Order: sequence, then structure tokens, then C-alpha cells
Amino acid sequence: MIRVVVVDDSAFNRVTLEKLLRTAADIEVVGTARDGFDAIRQIRVLQPDVVTLDLEMPGLDGLGVLRWIQADAPVPVVVVTSRESNQSLFQALRLGAVDFVLKPGRVSPRLPVVGEELQRKIRRLGGGQGSRAAATARLTPAVPMSGRLAPHGCIVLAASTGGPPALHRVLGLLPADLPAAVLLVQHMPPSSTGIFARRLDDSCPLPVREATSGAELTPGQVLVAPGGLQMTVAEVDGAWRAGLRPGRSEDQNVPSADVLMRSVASLCGPAAAGVVLTGMGGDGTRGLEAIRAAGGLTLAESSDTAVVFGMPRQAIEAGVVDRVLDLDAIPAEVARWARSEIERRTGTAREAR
Repeated sequence: MIRVVVVDDSAFNRVTLEKLLRTAADIEVVGTARDGFDAIRQIRVLQPDVVTLDLEMPGLDGLGVLRWIQADAPVPVVVVTSRESNQSLFQALRLGAVDFVLKPGRVSPRLPVVGEELQRKIRRLGGGQGSRAAATARLTPAVPMSGRLAPHGCIVLAASTGGPPALHRVLGLLPADLPAAVLLVQHMPPSSTGIFARRLDDSCPLPVREATSGAELTPGQVLVAPGGLQMTVAEVDGAWRAGLRPGRSEDQNVPSADVLMRSVASLCGPAAAGVVLTGMGGDGTRGLEAIRAAGGLTLAESSDTAVVFGMPRQAIEAGVVDRVLDLDAIPAEVARWARSEIERRTGTAREAR
């Protein structure tokens, strides 16, 4: 059984969430809390496997509870909120909340769907997952589709559940003079990615913005794939640029790491790098396969630091990962790779002359 404490200042919401979770045979609501101070008492006594947390509460709010949890009683937290674009939500994700679910209305017909989503996310956080497999040998490198020497490196970072704090950590440790463009896929709804990009831009050494169609891929800059759109890359007027298109019926994720990584592999060849971080599902596995076949670098976050080991695990078990690293080791590895790519391309250019 996965033991859950539900925290919400609304008695109606507490009862509703408890009813939604009670339909799952493997989830037990062991306690409910009406405010932040009550939540701390419940968590101390009951020691749950997962906490669902409202953010807007009188007295000690959800952000205060998160700060206490991170300092004194680490436990996975799913925020249950009524506003997906609320600034407090992104602050909560930065403080360590793993995921969020939109709070249902009192008579919403989506109640069963919301309940299933919440149960699924709690299961991912409350049970052990995955195994670690050794990476296999690199495939034969390919050249970029354009046939020309790549102007710089291109790094794709992919994440889902637990991704916002992980991406904030990785971007915060990358050097400001990184000689590669960075493209970022975080599974989020359309109204959230723009705010997420601005939050990253405010706190990371690299400039971060939400991608627009035709935006140039520039070394040392980060483009975030917009929610609800697929991002690809292409050579236009002698420069690498982002392209955006609506999702298709066969797309499981929009935006998708697989779609973006395959596009980057085709355009950039060995100057491409792909990194799969924490998240549910298998998005990124096929993309890493394409990057690896093109001679690029492929990395996955280790089970020791990934909040949810689903995406990294699938990529590792598919044999498409060059190295498995803890989160804090990833920035140094991609920076080293980007600098070595610059040296390699500079040497190739000299030999051609």
C-alpha cells in the first residue's frame, strides 16, 4: 500500500480527494490536514509515502510546508492546484514538488479523469521502479544532413515528472560561455511553458526563452519547446532555426523529446547531444537512438538522483545511452563534450584548408 497524506484547507476538497484515491486498491489515505501546521504534524506522525499539497492556505501555506519537507522530512509531493499557470506552482516545483494535478471543480465531469491522473502519479512516486543497465558501444557516426561542418553543438534536455527542479539544477550548473545551443522539452500544458521559461531565465546563467517559429539556435542560449506544439530544427538561410507545428494524432507527447531529438540528429549529426532526465514513460528513447546513430552524445540521469526513473530507465534498457550520470555530473559532461566538439570541428576545418 502507498500511504498518502492529503493537505487542503477546503473540507470539500479533502473529502473529494480522499474519495478519488479510495477507489485505488493500492493507495491508502492515512491522514488529511487542513493547513500547513496541521500538515507538518501529520507528516511527522504518519510518515507517508506521498503527500498531495494545496498551495493557498491560511497561516503556513504550501510553499512553507515544502520548505520544511525539504529540510526535515523529504517525501515526494504532488501539488493539487486550481491554476496551472500560477507563479506559486513554479515556485513549488523549484522548491522540490515533483508534479502537479489540476484541482477539480465541485461538479466537474472530469472528476474521474483527475482521480485516475492523481492515482497514476502517486503510484509512480510511491513505489520502487526500474533498473540500471550498462550502456553499449557507440554506433557508426553519421554526418549532418546539410553535409557541411556543424557551426556549433546542439544539446537537447528532456524531462517530465520531477523535471522543473532537475532542469533548473542542470541549467544553473552550465557555464555561461557554453559553445552549444540548448533545447529543452518539459512535458507541460500550453499555458505553463512560457512562465517556466521566464522563471529559468531569472535564475540561470544562460538566457532562456520559449521558442518561436524561426528562432535561431545560438551557442549559450536555451529555447524551451512550447506546450501544445512539436518543435523541430532545420537549416534556413545558413543558420540553424527552430520550427513549430501542431501535434498529430499519433503523437503521445506534445511537445515530444523523440520528435525534437530525431530532428536534431538529422540536422546536426555528431554535433548533437541528448540528455534524458527524470520522468514517466519512454519519451526520449527513440530520440537518443537517432542521436547515437548520428555519432552524437547520449546521457541519462541515474536512478540515484532521478525522482521518477521511467524515462531514463527505458532509454538505458534500450541500449541507446552512452553514460548514466547523477544529476549534478551532467552539466560538466555536456560542457566538456561541447568544448571537445569545437576543438574537433576547428581541427577538421584546418585540415580541409
